[in-house]
Amino acid sequence: PAVPGSGIPEMKTILRGVVLKEYLTFKTFVAKVIGLTCALGSGMPLGKEGPFVHIASMCAALLSRFLSLFGGIYKNEARNIEMLAAACAVGVGCCFAAPIGGVLFSIEVTSTFFAVRNYWRGFFAATFSAFIFRVLAVWNKDEETITALFKTRFRLDFPFDLQELPAFAVIGIASGFGGALFVYLNRKIVQFMRRQKTINRFLMKKRLLFPALVTLLISTLTFPPGFGQFMAGQLTQKDTLVTLFDNQTWTKQGLSNEFEYLGILEAWCHPRSNVFVTLVVFILMKFWMSALATTIPVPCGAFMPVFVIGAAFGRLVGESMAAWFPDGIHTNSNTYRIVPGGYAVVGAAALSGAVTHTVSTAVIVFELTGQISHILPVMIAVILANAVAQSLQPSLYDSIIRIKKLPYLPELGWGHHEKYNMRVEDIMVRDIRYVTLNCKYRDLQHVLHSTRMKSLPLVESAESMILLGSIERAQVGALLSHQLSPQRRLQALRQKALAEDEHRLADASIRCQISTEASSGTPARTASRKPLKLVLKRVPSSLAETSPAGTTDHTGIALKSLFCANSTAEPTE
Repeated sequence: PAVPGSGIPEMKTILRGVVLKEYLTFKTFVAKVIGLTCALGSGMPLGKEGPFVHIASMCAALLSRFLSLFGGIYKNEARNIEMLAAACAVGVGCCFAAPIGGVLFSIEVTSTFFAVRNYWRGFFAATFSAFIFRVLAVWNKDEETITALFKTRFRLDFPFDLQELPAFAVIGIASGFGGALFVYLNRKIVQFMRRQKTINRFLMKKRLLFPALVTLLISTLTFPPGFGQFMAGQLTQKDTLVTLFDNQTWTKQGLSNEFEYLGILEAWCHPRSNVFVTLVVFILMKFWMSALATTIPVPCGAFMPVFVIGAAFGRLVGESMAAWFPDGIHTNSNTYRIVPGGYAVVGAAALSGAVTHTVSTAVIVFELTGQISHILPVMIAVILANAVAQSLQPSLYDSIIRIKKLPYLPELGWGHHEKYNMRVEDIMVRDIRYVTLNCKYRDLQHVLHSTRMKSLPLVESAESMILLGSIERAQVGALLSHQLSPQRRLQALRQKALAEDEHRLADASIRCQISTEASSGTPARTASRKPLKLVLKRVPSSLAETSPAGTTDHTGIALKSLFCANSTAEPTE
């Protein structure tokens, strides 16, 4: 049950100090790795960044648990939280081979406050993870040396013209609206499925049906010989990004033989439509497909699909600019052609930043492409996209937290500033049942019967009301049943039919106790308040003490003899 979905919302909750059981276990680890491999292999518009964070966190938790067998610092709970914070950086770092962006992204996404002492630890771990990820590519003969994942070859002497900055700003603002719409659409799909009671009940019984239907729908629409030919259906996510980041202009040359990726690029050029139609269809179709696909109960992230959609949108704007200014924007006497691939990089960073509410996607993009030439347009677009998206919707991860009802206080968005004036006392329950250190068995039973709260506060005393902690209701119940004598419970089970006789026996024991206490000169009130277990234990000894003195109360003696005979007949505890 802990495997489906991204993993980052739950990690945010865990790093806030909430214990989510079964979430960081070995069983979950195995299921997540196998499930993610299959999900990515299916070719569905699903990402891997969130699950990578979850997998890295499980590795960290399992390592901590293993090392704690040898004692030392790993038994410290605070150290475990620090390990998890570093693990989040590792997850993003090895997903994109982007250690710096990974650390910054993990801080932005998972932490409300960040201990700076974890900073170098995160970098250390993320750098090694990215290094090993890229070294494996060299060993598999995929790469000749360690390079960026999606290497771009943009012009370095004149990457963009200053007059293009408004176009980059437009990409940023549009991506902000697009990111907010994506989060809204994702949430509405989940809520619609939950509200339809009949559909929900049917899908709960047949759990495999919903993923199967969604997969069938999406794979049918993207089938390359069918409708997929109008949206580059045959390209995988990686091929799509490689083509979108290409530094040639598609519209002007009309995909001539100059291209290095002639085979893959042909997917974007359909004989009966132009590049613009293909890009628009691709963006619209992938948008709702990704929003729908990320709701199915399999291990998947939403970062990569959104990243690809953003790149396609950027490419669309870039190609439009290239068609609008075929010879480039004139500055002085030099003419430099517009590079649509740069627009694609800007769009990818802006849309993914808007959906996740992070600025570090800019750094991730630089590490992904291996070029920092577009740093200014990327930063402008990402900041504008964040400004728009944050004013409209929560981030995708906060939205999932709300859907799953995880115990997490979200950040207050714009337009909710009056809530900063609210105090805890305005929303807390006042008349609350509590347990004190010196409460009796009767008080505990009364608290359990009078409230349905899952957790009970433990205070020092009713006068001081100093909070010492809390105890779960189930634990209180278990402790009570454990503390009551097994002998009494066995007797109750054996003699359920003789319940009335048991009541008489209990009355007799209490009267006996009072009479013996009275004869020995101690106040009876204190004895009558003692828990039943103590009364039953004390009676034989008190009788033994008082019997030599002798008493004149014949009824007391009769009761004593009755009770003592009964207690000796029963097997001792």
